Amino acid sequence: MRTLRCKCGEKIAWTTDSFPDCQGCEKCGTTYASHPDYHNELQPHEWQTMYNQNTGKPYNRCKKCHEADEKSYKESMKGN
Repeated sequence: MRTLRCKCGEKIAWTTDSFPDCQGCEKCGTTYASHPDYHNELQPHEWQTMYNQNTGKPYNRCKKCHEADEKSYKESMKGN
């Protein structure tokens, strides 16, 4: 298990793998890294349309990190 941090130290993550470049700290705009020299610039999510299995309504999810867009996911959960 490795401990990774953003450049400013505000966010900490633990993993055995690495994180995609769309995950990190919005405050300093960097990705997670194990050493200060290894940080990259935080990139935007690459959204794809998915469909809620219960309602059939669409929502957005990142292709790289699989994080769901909170606003569109909440909308997809509303009943018919």
